[in-house]
Amino acid sequence: MTETQMASWLIGAAYVAAFLLLTWRAARRSDRPVWLFGAGRQGWQATGFRLGFAALLLWPLERSFGSALPVWPVLAGLGSGLALWGQIHMRQSWRIGAAEGATGDLVTDGPFRVSRNPVFLGQILLVWALVPPAGWIMLAGAAMLTAAAILQIRREEAVLSRDPDWRRYARTTPRWIGWR
Repeated sequence: MTETQMASWLIGAAYVAAFLLLTWRAARRSDRPVWLFGAGRQGWQATGFRLGFAALLLWPLERSFGSALPVWPVLAGLGSGLALWGQIHMRQSWRIGAAEGATGDLVTDGPFRVSRNPVFLGQILLVWALVPPAGWIMLAGAAMLTAAAILQIRREEAVLSRDPDWRRYARTTPRWIGWR
């Protein structure tokens, strides 16, 4: 494994560990469940995220592409940082999944000023930045996570759109960055 691949893997593994730790802490501090994938039809999304996260940890088993360009771990670090910043910034509103009546307070500041979905955006940047140094396992994981994020955003926005404050926020803040 090259130094670039090792750095890339460490960034992905550190992200998964931090994501799980922050989710665990949010669950302990909250009086509401943070795991909402069981509510409604979100099973595919839950599976897509699990497979994407598994690919972040398992891709060293198959490194068929092996690009050693140092830009990949830099982009992976930026994606990881953005996703964690968004997750931390949500504080008590952090949820995994969406369900009526379990949305938490609307967060519109910090990274949410420029994107309605900085956590998903960061995760997508992270997984796609790891494809060149990794290989087919990471490519499959990146595709699964991206598809799961897109489907989950639609689900979450359907739930959130019942709130007039969220509708105002959605009119002024892009779903990703720079486009709606």
